[in-house]
Amino acid sequence: MTPQPWDRWEDPRRVLARHGLRPSRRHSQNFLTSKSVVEDIAAAVLEEASPGCEVLEIGPGVGTLSAELVRRGARVTAIEKDPRMLQLLEKEFGELDALRVVSGDAVALRIDAWIPVPGRVAGNLPYAITGVILRRLVEQRRCVQRAALMVQREVRDRLTAAPGTKAYGAPTVFVQNVYEVADVCSVPPGAFHPPPKVHSSVIVLRPRHAPRAKDDTTFTQLVRAAFGQRRKTLRNALRAAFDRERVEAALARCGIDGGRRGETLTVEEFGALGAALR
Repeated sequence: MTPQPWDRWEDPRRVLARHGLRPSRRHSQNFLTSKSVVEDIAAAVLEEASPGCEVLEIGPGVGTLSAELVRRGARVTAIEKDPRMLQLLEKEFGELDALRVVSGDAVALRIDAWIPVPGRVAGNLPYAITGVILRRLVEQRRCVQRAALMVQREVRDRLTAAPGTKAYGAPTVFVQNVYEVADVCSVPPGAFHPPPKVHSSVIVLRPRHAPRAKDDTTFTQLVRAAFGQRRKTLRNALRAAFDRERVEAALARCGIDGGRRGETLTVEEFGALGAALR
């Protein structure tokens, strides 16, 4: 029997060459050429998964991760924006029932529109849209069972940061409020084609049973204001979003020193302050 593309590992550079294609700068394409990293992503997203589990893959490229997920027993729906990659994937994997490739823009991600939820999400994210994808995952956390993502190392540092550190910021609070964040592995530029100018990391997001703080408009305004001007004290920073009397009353009610800076507050303290501001 002739081997099929999904039966074996194949270097993305060979696949691209076979179709006469090159990575697109417009689509921020950096293809993973490290077999071990692809296996790490697949293992992370499929941890404790049942055979036939549904995975939504963002940006499948030439199908390297898609094939690995299928080999491990998953059913994959892959969202791809680049028309060239859509044609390539159809030629390479068109006969594979366990892989469905759809044309779409991950910026408008709607998990429940593509797979039964809660489901799993995986992807080597285009770095230009990482922030948008993370916001979508926070907004749609009830649709997520687990997510394994390739991000810039700087983003990994922010999402795993502790209060009081330079990397701790609004994205940290929003993501850690609803997810447990774990580092899977570090990935050097040489593991990609073409090599990016930054180091990367694979992270896994596991939804918490309940958010650490009530996530609503007040909470969002509070966190953004607290980090909007990091050098200001919490008291002064919050006046960009709330009136002075309201801020002073909320700080007093929570027993939080208004002279602290926003980066020193835990997620729970932001939650308490948000409740007081309501």
